[in-house]
Amino acid sequence: MAAAGRLPSSWALLAPLLAGLALLGVGPVPARALHNVTAELFGAEAWGTLAAFGDLNSDKQTDLFVLREKNDLIVFLADQNAPYFKPKVKISFKNHSALITSVVPGDYDGDSQMDVLLTYFPQNHANNELGAVIFWGQNQTLDPNNMTILNRTFQDQPLIMDFNGDLIPDIFGITNESSQPQILLGGNLSWHPALTTKSKMRIPHSHAFIDLTEDFTADLFLTTLSASSSFQFEIWENLGGNFSVHSILTKPQNMMVVGQSAFADFDGDGQMDHLLPGCEDQNCQRSTIYLLRSGTKQWVPVLQDFNNKGTLWGFVPFVHEERPTEIPIPITLHIGDYNMDGYPDALAILKNTSGSNQQAFLLENVPCNNVSCEEAHRMFKVYWELTDLNQIRDAMVATFFDIYEDGILDIVVLSKGYSKNDFAIHTLKNNFEADAYFVKVIGEYSK
Repeated sequence: MAAAGRLPSSWALLAPLLAGLALLGVGPVPARALHNVTAELFGAEAWGTLAAFGDLNSDKQTDLFVLREKNDLIVFLADQNAPYFKPKVKISFKNHSALITSVVPGDYDGDSQMDVLLTYFPQNHANNELGAVIFWGQNQTLDPNNMTILNRTFQDQPLIMDFNGDLIPDIFGITNESSQPQILLGGNLSWHPALTTKSKMRIPHSHAFIDLTEDFTADLFLTTLSASSSFQFEIWENLGGNFSVHSILTKPQNMMVVGQSAFADFDGDGQMDHLLPGCEDQNCQRSTIYLLRSGTKQWVPVLQDFNNKGTLWGFVPFVHEERPTEIPIPITLHIGDYNMDGYPDALAILKNTSGSNQQAFLLENVPCNNVSCEEAHRMFKVYWELTDLNQIRDAMVATFFDIYEDGILDIVVLSKGYSKNDFAIHTLKNNFEADAYFVKVIGEYSK
């Protein structure tokens, strides 16, 4: 930088600089914070349902598991050269399945090879139960012919958890064999009763295997229905491998449409909190997000204002179908610290309540500025103007993913429009580090 010469005072140096910085908008600039890198990552292959992440080939890079044409699983392996994700492994399940509904990578036999669990609606399924199959990993890939079709079906998506603490994932759920939850233990694939409960499991559930009793041991969180069919939440405490009811909580009184539970340390106090999106009417004209802080029984609203410049937005209510032709998507928050401030933010799909447009929005975790969220100390603020995110129409799913493995969360969005059966995949790089500036000024002045 050229010498500025002698200036009469430090203010003479700083004033023009500060004025210029004000014009440039120094600091975090949300409108410039995203950059579409879809072509760089996928080339012409950016389509399908991105269903899971995992390192299939053990190269310490995250691979992508994508569903296509309802019954094909394509694994995109990470690569050092563009496009950085290439379709390398294909599993087709057309002979058995009418629709694959979920993908869960994991080592289900403890041999240090990544396997893949698929759930699916069987062909000519007379009821709404799900079949499940495990494709076994071999030589850092999947063999289409090396699979085990489970001998029971599930009422809903199974929960993957380490039930017996042997570090091998187990499969939990209600099956066609019993109204009580069952567990399929990984390794020997043997069935056992999991719990004894009178509660019915909510469908779709949002169960979780997470420490909610602050004893450094994962507990079982269940979303259930009471005897009067009202929504409730049960915490089953893990006591040396035996699970017993710790507490039962009801939903917020005003919530009529209940979304999927999510967990995060929302207020930064080191304890896990419960976030619940939903609606106070059946059509989601009045959407809301509630927070239940750890150790309390009071639901606190942390987002109620879904109005943007006279346009009212809201969550997309879940429609239950007996024989769905596409993967059902309930109201869901995807959690991640987008701006690296130590507080979890969220991504949500919202719909224009007076139109048909449906978009993904970033919800930033900010200090509470109204009376209703005082108990939570913080709240969500919707970023209505994020250019690259706003340009994606008919969004169906949005989630965080560290694409470049640089410690900064990027965004992946799935939207309708590629074909009748498949979504388009959009990847947006988070340029947060480029939008936070540090300016050091060294000057010389004379008195």
